[in-house]
Amino acid sequence: MEAADILGALQARIATLPGGRDIEGRPLLMVSLPAETQPWNKEHLDIVLRYFLSIFSPETRRNGLAVVLDAQRNAWRLARACIRQVGMALGADAASIIVLRPEAFWDKQRVDNCARTQKEGEPVYIPLSRLHKYVDLSQLPEELGGTWSYNHNQWIQNRIYVETFTKDAEGAVSDLEKLRQRLTRFRTGVRVSSVEEALSFNREMFDNTKELAHKVLQAGKELLQQIVHDENRRQGKDMMVPQDVLDTKDRVERLLEIMHGKDELIEEAWVEMEKSFVDAKEINTLEGGVTRVTNWILGPAEMMLNGQQEVGFDVISAEELRQEHENLELQCRDTYGHYAELLHKIDSLPRYNIALPEDLKSQRDFMDFVCRSFATRLERRRNVLITSLRFFRLVSEYFDSTNEVFESLLKCDNVEDLESADTMLIQLQESQIHIELLCGEVMKEGEKLADILSMPVKDALGRDVEVNYESDIANVLEILDATTARKNIFSDSVELHKLTLAQVTHIRAYETDAAQAVQWLDDLFQVMLKAHVHVGCNVYEIQSQKEEHQSFQETAKGTYDYGCQLLSAALALRQSCKLPIEVNTVLSQNLWHSWKRLQTVGQEQMTRLRVSAVFHRSVEEHCNQLRELMDSVKALCPGSRLHKFLNSRERLLLEVGRMVRLGRLLRTRLREPLCSEQTSMDNGSNATAVEAISDKLAEVTSLAEQLDASLCGAQHGSNIKRILDGTA
Repeated sequence: MEAADILGALQARIATLPGGRDIEGRPLLMVSLPAETQPWNKEHLDIVLRYFLSIFSPETRRNGLAVVLDAQRNAWRLARACIRQVGMALGADAASIIVLRPEAFWDKQRVDNCARTQKEGEPVYIPLSRLHKYVDLSQLPEELGGTWSYNHNQWIQNRIYVETFTKDAEGAVSDLEKLRQRLTRFRTGVRVSSVEEALSFNREMFDNTKELAHKVLQAGKELLQQIVHDENRRQGKDMMVPQDVLDTKDRVERLLEIMHGKDELIEEAWVEMEKSFVDAKEINTLEGGVTRVTNWILGPAEMMLNGQQEVGFDVISAEELRQEHENLELQCRDTYGHYAELLHKIDSLPRYNIALPEDLKSQRDFMDFVCRSFATRLERRRNVLITSLRFFRLVSEYFDSTNEVFESLLKCDNVEDLESADTMLIQLQESQIHIELLCGEVMKEGEKLADILSMPVKDALGRDVEVNYESDIANVLEILDATTARKNIFSDSVELHKLTLAQVTHIRAYETDAAQAVQWLDDLFQVMLKAHVHVGCNVYEIQSQKEEHQSFQETAKGTYDYGCQLLSAALALRQSCKLPIEVNTVLSQNLWHSWKRLQTVGQEQMTRLRVSAVFHRSVEEHCNQLRELMDSVKALCPGSRLHKFLNSRERLLLEVGRMVRLGRLLRTRLREPLCSEQTSMDNGSNATAVEAISDKLAEVTSLAEQLDASLCGAQHGSNIKRILDGTA
C-alpha cells in the first residue's frame, strides 16, 4: 500500500501522524471525527490506519501507539462506532486510546464513570483540558491547543517521494540480483570459449544495470540528506524527530545497504567471470603437465629401473649398486618435483574457487597412481640395496671381531697372573656380548634381505615384473649358515676360556679374603691383649667378662672357619685349573698359626676367669657359713655341749683351707703375663684382682680365727683348746 494509492483518504485528514509523542514516548496517531453534517467513511479510516501501521517498524509497533480520538463535536453514537473501528484496525498496536469529549458531556451524563477504575486496554475519556496529563502540550498539534508544528500536505508529499524511491530501489535491487545470478552461472566449470562469449554478451547489461543502481543510490543519498537536514532543523528548535521519520530513515538506510551489497556482489561476480578465463588457461596448462609426467614415468623411468636388478655379493659391489641407484633417483627428482607441484596446484583449485573438471581429475588420479607405484618400486629397490649393504657390512664386521677375539685368546693362554684375570674376564664378556648382538643383527638383516628378495615386484601400472633373485637368496642363506657355524665354535671357545678366567678370578678373591681373615685374627689377638686380659674383683664383674670373652672367642672362631672355607675352595679351584698351590699352603699355615695363638691366649684368659669366679663365689659362701657358725656358738647356753659345732668347724675349715690355697695360686697366676707378647705391655692390669683376692683371703682367715675364739670363750677348759690346736 502506497500513499499515491490512497491519496484521497489521506487528504481527507480522517487520521494523521503529526509526529509528537505521549508522556511515555509513544508516537501519536490523531483521529478526527467529522461534524454531524459531514459524511464519515469507515473504509477510508480503516485504510489510513493500516497504512500508518505499515510506516512504522516492528520495534515501534511492539512498543505501541498512542491514539488520540477527537470526538468533541460528535454524538456519542458516532464516537462509540469510531472507537470500535480504531480498536479493530490497530489491535494490539494501540497501546492507549484517549477519547476527547466536550465539557458538557461530563456535566450531563456518565459522571459516575469518573470514579470508575481504568482497566488496561480500555479507552480513556477525558476533556481537552485534561489532555496535558497524557500528552505534553509541546507534542500536541495546534488544533488541540499544542505548539507542535505539522503540515499534513507536506507530510503526504514526503511519503510519496519516499515510496517512489523505495519502489525504484527495490526494482534496482531485483535487477542487480538477476545480473549477479546471470554472471554467477559462468563461474563454474567453464572453458575459454564460453568465458569470452559471456564477457562480450553481458558487458552492456552490466553497464546499464550499474548506471541504474548508481542513480538510485544517488537519489537515496539525497533523500537521507534531506531527512537528516529536517532532523537537525527540528533539533535546533528543541523538537523531537517524529518516530515515522526515524523508521523511514532506517528503512532507507537498509535499502541503501542492500544496494551497496548487491553492487559489491555483481562487481565480485564480474571479477570472478574475468578470472574464470585465466583459470581455464591454468587448467589447460595443468593437463599438459600431467600428461608429460605420466608419459615419462611409464617410459624412460621404467626402462632405467628395469635395467637394475642385482643386489651385490659383498660390501664393495653393494656400495656400487647403491650409488648407481642414487644416480637414478637424482634423474627422477625433477620429475617428482614437477609431480608434487602439479598435485599441489590441482588440489589447491577448490581453495581458490576454481572448479576441477572431471577429465583433469581423472588424469590427476591416474598420474598420482602411476607416480606412487613407481615411487614404491623405487623405494623398494633402495631398501633392498641398503639392506644388502648393511648385511654384508655386518657379516664383515662379525668375522673381523671373532678373529680378533680368537687371536686374543691365543695370546692370553697363560692364566697364572691372578691380578689381570679379572680385567681379562670383563673384556672377554664385553666382547662376547658385542659379538652376540652383532650376530643377531647379521641373522636379522640376512633374513630380512631374503624375505625382501622373495617378494614379487610390480611396475608403475601394478603389473608383475619378472625378476630372478634365487642365486642371491642362496648366497645369503649360505652366509647365514657359515655365520651360525662360526657362532657355535666361537661360543664354545669363549665359554671355556670364560670359565677358566672366572675360576682364576674366584681364586684371587678367595685368597684375598683369606688373607683378610688372617689379618682379622691378628687384629683380634692385639685387641684381646689390650682390652680382654683384665679379671674382675667380684662374681658379677667376672660373669660379665666371661660372656664378653665367649662372644669374642665365637667371633674369632667364625673368622677362622670363614678363612678355612675360602682356602679350601681356592685350593679346589687351583687343582682344577692345574695351578701351583704354594701360595694357598702358605696362607693356610698363616691362618692356622694366627688362630692357634689367639685360641691359646683365649683359653688361658677363660681359665683365669672361671677359677676367679669359683674362688670368689666359694669364699663368699665360706665367710657366710663362718659367720652363721659364730652366731650359733655365741647363742649357746652355758653348760651346753659343743661337739656338734666342732664337727661343723672341722668340715668347714677343710674347705676354707682348699680355697685359701686356690686363692694363693690364682693370685700368683694373675701376676704372670698371658703370653710372651704381653711382657712388653702393662703387666699390672690385674693388680686390682690380685688385691681383691688378698682381701678375700684375709677376710676368711680372720673369720676362722674369730670362730675359734668364740668356741674357747663358750667352753672354758683345756680340752677345747687342745682340740682346736689339734685341728688348726
